[in-house]
Amino acid sequence: MAILSRIKFIEDLFIRMAWVIENMVDVETEFARTSYPKTIIWVVVGGKRTIEVNGSLHNVQAGEIVIIPPQTPRALMPSDPASGPFHYYSIGCDIKIGSLSFAERYNLPLITQIADITAFREISQLTAKLLAQSLKVIEGLHALNQPHLIISSVNTDETLALLAVNASFNDWLVRLLDMIRCYLPAEPQEIDPRISKLCMYMQMNLERRLKLPDLAHYLYVSESHLRLLFRKAMGISPSAYLRQLRLQYAKDLLVNTSYSLKEIAELSGFETLNHFSRVFSSYESIPAIQYRKRYYGSVQV
Repeated sequence: MAILSRIKFIEDLFIRMAWVIENMVDVETEFARTSYPKTIIWVVVGGKRTIEVNGSLHNVQAGEIVIIPPQTPRALMPSDPASGPFHYYSIGCDIKIGSLSFAERYNLPLITQIADITAFREISQLTAKLLAQSLKVIEGLHALNQPHLIISSVNTDETLALLAVNASFNDWLVRLLDMIRCYLPAEPQEIDPRISKLCMYMQMNLERRLKLPDLAHYLYVSESHLRLLFRKAMGISPSAYLRQLRLQYAKDLLVNTSYSLKEIAELSGFETLNHFSRVFSSYESIPAIQYRKRYYGSVQV
């Protein structure tokens, strides 16, 4: 007998692939500094480049895995002409435990050099197969090369094909994590279960005008005690974390839906459109409307 439903981790774990893309960028190409609401994983198969992540510069080259947590500011810098094209696969995904990022809970390394050439070749080949399988599904949905198309329903055969893609991604992720296992902690970062519960509550109620007294009441603690517990567990205040969740959800809606800015402001819990616009510009260094124009129908590679 194997009753997995009694393991809370399985209930809390959420895994979903958003995209897989093969990229070949020349030395002049650069990506502006921005952040994205997904975890982004690169499998670098050729060339080398410099990337800026959270204000620090890092050199990336063939044979490496790059894992960028959600909401992490990053940019691709121009390169020396002698370095040649930069060839990599980009996988965008949601990997969360409750509302918390898997990459941050398990302290996944930003850059990992895979010393085992055979193992790296295997993960590269698996990524290429995942891409081919995904393209076949997209082609079957008549959505190939239509980045602005939003598909609201699928038939039974298409459902099975999408489930198969997600299963392939799960297998791919297990193989990837197994490759970098020696760099992972024995245990994930411990989070006070009360704070984990509160983070999920925030995630599920973004459209509500949640204030600190509401959050404290939810946990049956004082506001001052909540601030102390939350900062100890998460390193920031409850209001700052809630703002991050709102911005993360707003960016997802900007890129992947046709909702108006006013609708997005309401759905992500900002008091007014003006408030949303001010906060977005302040934290993302780009107006929401420009963010949408730049990335709508596309992905952050």
